[in-house]
Amino acid sequence: MRNVLAGVLLLLLLPNTALSAELWGPTNAGMTVKEVLRAVDGAYRIEDGGRLATTAVEEVRKDDVELAGETFTQQFYFMNGQLTQVTFKLDDERDFDTNMALVEALTKDLREQYGEEADSETTKAGIMRKASVSWIEGNRKIGIFLMTMGQDNSLMKVNYQAYFGD
Repeated sequence: MRNVLAGVLLLLLLPNTALSAELWGPTNAGMTVKEVLRAVDGAYRIEDGGRLATTAVEEVRKDDVELAGETFTQQFYFMNGQLTQVTFKLDDERDFDTNMALVEALTKDLREQYGEEADSETTKAGIMRKASVSWIEGNRKIGIFLMTMGQDNSLMKVNYQAYFGD
């Protein structure tokens, strides 16, 4: 928790130029909502977006983005008016085992682009199952996250985050 707070404080203290790490496509950390809307074709402003643990809020969204042959919703999260994370949320709800094949396909694609992953783990604890894979490239952290509780449909996201170390 202490490291998370220190990371958040560091983000708040850095000037915009230090936040300019590319997140995904034409977006860079530190961009404003207006800049993201201009840079990303088909993106639109949303009200009452979700909030991350970092307090970043989803303010922009783009529908029907394709990754590894699947359709995702692209979510843009801002903290203090600046872009800090781009998330792709899988639109099609499926069980954990079916989505593991997609995790493997995305891992292969991202490994070709960013090299060997920094971390990879699949865990099962009671009814919870989770898989995560991550890469760190400069001031950017890329991660695949899959989780389910029991036999229900799983949650799958691919995240591109501004990253300044632990």
